Amino acid sequence: MKRILFCIFATMFATMTFAQHQRREFNPEEMAQRRTMALHEVLQLDSIQLQAVFLMNYADALTMQDSINARHERMEKMRAEGKQPERVRPSDEQMQAMIELQKQREQVRDEQMKTILNTDQFEKYLKYKEEQRERMRQARPGGRGGRGNRPGGAPHGR
Repeated sequence: MKRILFCIFATMFATMTFAQHQRREFNPEEMAQRRTMALHEVLQLDSIQLQAVFLMNYADALTMQDSINARHERMEKMRAEGKQPERVRPSDEQMQAMIELQKQREQVRDEQMKTILNTDQFEKYLKYKEEQRERMRQARPGGRGGRGNRPGGAPHGR
């Protein structure tokens, strides 16, 4: 009986360990589809708007995929050189540049959405965007936004 319980626990432990270390592949099309459908639920997009929003989301997701791939390549290069990849906190200047770039991207996205949506939809979009921002603040310890405290306690994609 003890052997059976031990085998069950060992199998469960091995499965959980494997699942935690398995990297989930980023799929730009899936991400664009999820984001588009979330906006469709809120804004009741027509077919032309739906297609335009999907293409915009897909372009954003491809840009994100490029960033993810570049980061993974840097980490793999470090591993190949025998170095331990580590998280390096960006300098204040780098952080400020990233924040500024994000603001510019958001401004461009809002301008694009303004041309795609009618006035009522655009107002709903701005409200939805603010609600999402607030949800992210609530989810993160310290209220700074991000991915913390997801349901189930696990960070996204890990």
